[in-house]
Amino acid sequence: MNESTTSTARTTSTLKMLDKYKVIIGIGVGVAIAIGVGVTFLVSNKSRNAEDAWQSVWKVNSDLAVSVRQHAKDEKNRNLALAKAAEAYRSIKNTSPSSGVMPWILFQLGNISYSLKNYDDAIREYNAFLDSYGSHPLAPTIRQSLGYAYEEKGLFLEAVKQFEGVSFANSAFTAQEGWDAGRCYEKLGQTNDAIRLYTKTVEFSPNSNWAAMAQYRLSLIR
Repeated sequence: MNESTTSTARTTSTLKMLDKYKVIIGIGVGVAIAIGVGVTFLVSNKSRNAEDAWQSVWKVNSDLAVSVRQHAKDEKNRNLALAKAAEAYRSIKNTSPSSGVMPWILFQLGNISYSLKNYDDAIREYNAFLDSYGSHPLAPTIRQSLGYAYEEKGLFLEAVKQFEGVSFANSAFTAQEGWDAGRCYEKLGQTNDAIRLYTKTVEFSPNSNWAAMAQYRLSLIR
């Protein structure tokens, strides 16, 4: 194996490893947010219009959180719990089409589809959210999750558009989006753009995990 082939293999291996890291941490911020931060969101909103719908969503969300914890190492039963929750969310969606609960339902349906690796469905739900609720507080997280779904489909340019379109007030999140976009540019072979985004990541949050990974990639591709 010559030096060029060895370098390519090493790069590929590194990207795969970092992709796993992205799934664990990045999706934790985006997709899995539904099980954690979402509870607070529901508490503050369930007393508003369509209280019955909010109470139904609260129950589905709580049941799903419990099931996911119980079946964390049992993929089959975990997926069954996710599918059951999706069915319940769709039922609420069909009976409360004009209620304020709709953004949350679209968010959750997208998250569940992503978790089940039904990326086309996740993309559809996330885009439906953005088309109707583009100024909603959850919109930045939706864009991030949509970017991951596009990336999983190998649609790296579409993923980049989402990552670069995210606007977070928190510099650490901004750094993460720089890392996400840079990673996709690197997969596209667009090294200059990858360097630009990795550099942005380091500048925004130099002590973050994202900056550490960006620095590592920069050391290999510059």
